[in-house]
Amino acid sequence: MNTRHNLGRALPTALILVAAFAAGLGLWLLTQPFGAAGPDMKALTRYPAPRAVAEFQLVRSDGKPLTRADLQGHWSLFFFGFTNCPDICPNTLSVLKQVRAQLARAGAADKVAIHFVSVDPQRDQPEVLGRYAAFYDPGFVAATGSDEELTRLTRSLGALYVREPAKDGQYSVDHSASIAVIDPQARLVGLFRPPLDAAAIGADLLTLANPRR
Repeated sequence: MNTRHNLGRALPTALILVAAFAAGLGLWLLTQPFGAAGPDMKALTRYPAPRAVAEFQLVRSDGKPLTRADLQGHWSLFFFGFTNCPDICPNTLSVLKQVRAQLARAGAADKVAIHFVSVDPQRDQPEVLGRYAAFYDPGFVAATGSDEELTRLTRSLGALYVREPAKDGQYSVDHSASIAVIDPQARLVGLFRPPLDAAAIGADLLTLANPRR
């Protein structure tokens, strides 16, 4: 299923080139061997070694800034999408809602921040984005930003998004479906990749957040 939307402006050629570079980088990273260090994971695909997340600045749905400094001191999940997404985003956010409920039952909801970042800032204004994310869980952190900031962050997390113009003057947004996992030192440690299993993701996060339990 392919959803089309009104195109406010044409996608800059530079963004297409950057997106292509990011795609190549992400694919290269995913072909590298993953280390076996650390506890056994049910769903997490680990990187060989943690990688520092690049500096970035987004705007949360409540108007406050979201930066790399906000990732310190707790585990974080990042999922990129947009509010008009027909299937991947609703399905993924529903899974993350179940994950957050599992963490809450274990008393660990405050140890993992779940971020939904819109890659369609032209339409996803803060109030729209906030209502959309809160429909799934009020505890989700919803944010977006300029294409420059979004590209900087998606490249750092091995993700990709591309807006593709159509002949009728509309566009669709293609984006990565994986969930990036960031440790309390603001380092990318791996991905949860589709198909997503809420119970397995929750179990892995509890293991990471409570290593001695």
